[in-house]
Amino acid sequence: TTKEEKITKSSFDFINIIGKGGFGKVWKVFSRKYKKVFAMKEMSKVKIIDKRSEVSVKFERDLLEQMHHPFIINMHFSFQDTDNLYIAMDLLTGGDLRYHLCKYKKFFEEQTKFFIACIILSLEYIHTNNILHRDLKPENLVLDSNGYLKLTDFGIAKVYKKDNHKDTSGTLGYMAPEVICGENHTMAVDYFSLGVIRYEFMNGMRPYNGKNRKEIKEKIMAKQVQVKKDQIPIGWSTESADFINRLLQRKPINRLGLRGSIEVKDHLWFKDFDWKGLYLNRLKAPFIPRQ
Repeated sequence: TTKEEKITKSSFDFINIIGKGGFGKVWKVFSRKYKKVFAMKEMSKVKIIDKRSEVSVKFERDLLEQMHHPFIINMHFSFQDTDNLYIAMDLLTGGDLRYHLCKYKKFFEEQTKFFIACIILSLEYIHTNNILHRDLKPENLVLDSNGYLKLTDFGIAKVYKKDNHKDTSGTLGYMAPEVICGENHTMAVDYFSLGVIRYEFMNGMRPYNGKNRKEIKEKIMAKQVQVKKDQIPIGWSTESADFINRLLQRKPINRLGLRGSIEVKDHLWFKDFDWKGLYLNRLKAPFIPRQ
């Protein structure tokens, strides 16, 4: 973020509306100074105050200001006027994974592995910075035009602290059991969500479904999800099923990722995977979104 000169709304050409957020609109804008397009969140101060969200909006903005990584959607500028707050972010044109899941129902193993690897790099970065995302789901994973996946929406992210049993926000169906049960939790909650996404990409549905918190909680408590050999879809490896089973462990102590990203990357499913090539954007993505 540049501090030298004042950035205002008039520093940008507002091209068109590309989305709606909880507090206002998202615009495609052009920065005349940088000759570059961005996605600009325009958030109404009145709406933020009405929803009592001042603290969380400020936290998200401050968090984005400190972070910068190729596998998250980065913030470049933020400013305000009397009515609105503005945040200029990377503009990604490939659509989010919920959109693509609705369209294609599921993905192939090679595509899934690439997506999951992108997510692992984003989690590795935020966890190293002591941040729990807590809302990992297909809606918050957006593709760029080359098929690389980036993590967004840090609206309910938290700085990790040991005593966090009261932090029970998230999206049901992707939420780790320890969060649903109001227990203290660690970075491993994001890896449980990753397991849910992995399962969904392979099967076209989530492992635990229910109409409300109570139903989902009962299902999670009733049985440990286990993808058995005879349930692996044609074209998928046994390692791919083991990867899901290790992530979806209800007890965090048994869950892959409890000891950090290194053990996730070391899983057999990623044997010989070119992590450096991925980080440097050198790999060809197996799924390219139609523009």
